[in-house]
Amino acid sequence: MVTPPAQMRQVLADLVAADDGPFLARFLQKGADLGQFREFVMHRSIYHLKEADPHTWAIPRLRGSAKAALVEIQADEYGGGRVERMHSELFRATMRGLDLDDSYGAYLDRVPAITLAISNVMSLFGLHRRHRGALLGHLAAFEMSSSLPNRRYGQGLRRLGGDETAARFYDEHVQADAVHEQIAANDMCGGLTDAQPSLAGDILYGAACSLALERLFAEYVLDCWRKGTTSLRQVDAVTSS
Repeated sequence: MVTPPAQMRQVLADLVAADDGPFLARFLQKGADLGQFREFVMHRSIYHLKEADPHTWAIPRLRGSAKAALVEIQADEYGGGRVERMHSELFRATMRGLDLDDSYGAYLDRVPAITLAISNVMSLFGLHRRHRGALLGHLAAFEMSSSLPNRRYGQGLRRLGGDETAARFYDEHVQADAVHEQIAANDMCGGLTDAQPSLAGDILYGAACSLALERLFAEYVLDCWRKGTTSLRQVDAVTSS
């Protein structure tokens, strides 16, 4: 598929707008209880505690405006060089505010396959140069679809008693992702399409993968909660003989 650079942003925007996934963010904003919100954060810890790392693998595999745009986005993700502003550190504060273990991988054995798939697809794209277009499309869709949900997550957390420190991760993404959306679609994906038109289809494939996995994740979690069950795996305690 060949998409002119000038049209890439609109094609990506249309792809994001056409996604009809369930309203998980709205439920967390208005209807979730504290236990459900904590479950959601446990799921998200698999990625957010390493936030930005999988997409950074694309930097040495790019050139020109696409590379510069990705570096600009990633610089924000890493707090502009200030550890306390790194998004992964902000998420740790959210976890601590919810009395959760903020060490990486603490809930790896508790999350279902769909949660792991969200993280694994980033690693798959990031670890292989041939998937660099898909990785950029994945990041673009992530940025273009996250500002409003993060506003709702922050409002939901405050409704449940979360303080400003705990909610800061979500507040930061409301502002940052609104800016990143423009950079990702226009400069990053548009720049890559301009330099390598043959990768336009890969970009859209990566974006579609991001949206599809998020939709499947939301469907799974909401279905569990509607049934009155946990969305986490039940891990049997290991007993010594």
